[in-house]
Amino acid sequence: MDQNLNQNELNSATPMEHVSVGTVVPMGETWAEGVSRVPVSPRSRRLRWGIAGAIVVSVVTATVAGAFVLSGGAGAKSLTASAAPKNAIAFLEVRADLPGDQHAKLADFMSHFPGFKDRAQFDNALDELLNKLTGSVSPELTYSSAFKPWMEGEVSVAIMDMGSGTSTMSMTVPAMVASPAGDNTTGMQMDLPSFEPVLPSNYTPPSAVAIFALKDRAAAQTWVSGELVRNNVTATAQSYAGTTLYEIGSGAGMGAYAFTDQDLLLGTIKGVEAALDSKTNGSLADNANYQAAMKSLSGDSLARFYLDSRSLAGMYLDSYNQMMEGFGNMPGVSPMPTLAISTQDLPAWVAGSVRAESDHMAVDMAYPRSITTDAGNHVSRLAPLLPASTVGIVEVHSIGKLVTDQLAALEAKMPAGSTTEVQSIKDVLTRVGGIDWLGDGVAVVTSDGSTYGGGLVVEAPDALTASTKATLITNLVALAGGSLNLTSRSETYKGVDITVITAPGGSAGMPLEVAVASSGNLLLAGYTDQFVKAVIDTTPATSLASQPDYSAVMAAAGSSNETSFYLNIPALEDQIGQAVLASSPTRWTLDYKPYFDHLGGIGYSVIDGNTVILRFVVTAK
Repeated sequence: MDQNLNQNELNSATPMEHVSVGTVVPMGETWAEGVSRVPVSPRSRRLRWGIAGAIVVSVVTATVAGAFVLSGGAGAKSLTASAAPKNAIAFLEVRADLPGDQHAKLADFMSHFPGFKDRAQFDNALDELLNKLTGSVSPELTYSSAFKPWMEGEVSVAIMDMGSGTSTMSMTVPAMVASPAGDNTTGMQMDLPSFEPVLPSNYTPPSAVAIFALKDRAAAQTWVSGELVRNNVTATAQSYAGTTLYEIGSGAGMGAYAFTDQDLLLGTIKGVEAALDSKTNGSLADNANYQAAMKSLSGDSLARFYLDSRSLAGMYLDSYNQMMEGFGNMPGVSPMPTLAISTQDLPAWVAGSVRAESDHMAVDMAYPRSITTDAGNHVSRLAPLLPASTVGIVEVHSIGKLVTDQLAALEAKMPAGSTTEVQSIKDVLTRVGGIDWLGDGVAVVTSDGSTYGGGLVVEAPDALTASTKATLITNLVALAGGSLNLTSRSETYKGVDITVITAPGGSAGMPLEVAVASSGNLLLAGYTDQFVKAVIDTTPATSLASQPDYSAVMAAAGSSNETSFYLNIPALEDQIGQAVLASSPTRWTLDYKPYFDHLGGIGYSVIDGNTVILRFVVTAK
């Protein structure tokens, strides 16, 4: 039975009968923003926690990339997946309760930074940080008093669909008018046209729900009652799926909430109803793709996510096509092109987690492999050959095989008669000698104080092939030199022939020099001859592989891999600070540098297999 609650009724209503959806925001939705808005002073505890928290948050909210070696159980079971609808296309859970080993590991990680050596203060300081995050949404929403008394510690968000019907654009074009008398301008004038979204009659909002795991339902209901009264919100109650569902708001912005013994459900009406229906229709925890996705993750975590990538991509594709059709219905606008793309080549699911370790933070992502490359995982063969001055690299293994396999897979999936573009690429590669000979390759950035250099290093099968390809490059440059105004010179360094190609009009008017050489089975190309000479000079003891920071990052990310990335933050932190806070160098020196001084390198690895594993890490020192 429906009932309308006015303000007087709210004051005497039971705790189940009201909630303020306008102020309940799942933690994590404003995680990074909350940190960035914390006021700081050089010596305050707020600054210490704001900056160190930002270090953790930057990992949590980064474009998730990275992988790890699978090592057993999937960690703490989700407290809320059994309340999420089975057909959820996206599911994110955040664990404020720090399950399993995450409490100790996060305390270990934080202890690397100034102000956090005292482990006894970790819990209080963590509450302080969470208070800042929730308080940035509303001053009354402090985590320790508003949420912690009744929350079990897990908050999740489930999205089932993106809604139906797409808003079109209504365009108003004002008439041209003559300039007013006395106006200094001449001729006709016209205001810019205005655009307003128009909801179609078949529009329905997305289906989404936030799920708060409860440890004290009565306390949650009491808090919700107070929030509803404080915000003067009116709710409409009705019976649904054996419980009471409350609707709030009106029109397309209507929301809903409901309590079960285990959870507070808050979201769109469709989303809350779908969550309540999970008792009979099955939950996300019963979804075979979700189960497979969670099995790909290892260990306890601070946060996890799951995506039904095919369904999600299909919905975005449908939305795009509907939007294009909507634009095509605008006056004077030609029909817009739509896309006919299959989503079956995408992985069935993508899963990820954020985990604290004693000396690093890791963001992991896993998905079933959709294209076979068989490039194989192995420890870098090039890192022992690169100079210790290397501060950044991107390494890819078996480049020739990887590109060849990708082109073959793309050609096989294209309709008959539509492979002209792929064949054109293959023809071009054949004319330059093909790429099957390409082995592992790396793009390198080096640093000598404030001077930067770098280049490319690529494996060939043998020294003869490397020498032949270097000669081919120099010959091509000689042929094109006249039209491009290129010049070249030759030099020999420790028995290695180097060709230096010079192009006019480089940085600051200085000529641009690129050096090309072969050394053993390596093909080298560098910015000036200094990079090539540095590679020639490198020994195992003076190489990148011998550097502790690189070794620590690769060990954390996965040393045996198919693709990897590494960046030496300690070597670049002053440049980063000058770039980010160019207008306030003092603030960088006093407020931020003491914390960056305790960051190590960052990196990621991609580990190939039936499940592709990706791991992004940030180390501490």
